[in-house]
Amino acid sequence: MFNEITAELLRRGAYVRFRAIGASMQPTIEDGELITVAPVAPESVKRGDILLYQNERGVFAHRMVGRVKGTVPSPVAGCRATGPRQGDCPLDHYLLRGDASVSCDAPVQLEQVIGRVVAVQRGGRNLALDSRLANLLRLARLKIAKSKAFRLLHLYYQNA
Repeated sequence: MFNEITAELLRRGAYVRFRAIGASMQPTIEDGELITVAPVAPESVKRGDILLYQNERGVFAHRMVGRVKGTVPSPVAGCRATGPRQGDCPLDHYLLRGDASVSCDAPVQLEQVIGRVVAVQRGGRNLALDSRLANLLRLARLKIAKSKAFRLLHLYYQNA
């Protein structure tokens, strides 16, 4: 029910706001944070946008890492396709990936995209995701996360 109502509101031009569930977009969007989604036209989508899309399993918000305009072998755009995602990517699809994921989602058709995440509420404040500050914060959080992971791996291999 939620998926259908959300998709219909966005198709009618309304913004929607709801609580994100899951860890696939960490550190950009943490589990339980409120996100604001705006309607989006396929021609306005650019690499790096966080798109809300709908498939048979539900509604997901993941970052657009590439657009395929033709059949090309996976992996492309830095994605490592695994399992049922291996093979060719069909004509005119988006490649999306959660920030915390190592592989892309199955290719997403343009008509499956129902919105773009434009803000996240963090610490009681709305942070516009298309702002320069948001991009700097995202890069800083990713750098910190990678640094922590590197230190943990270093300690693990030192003690092994």
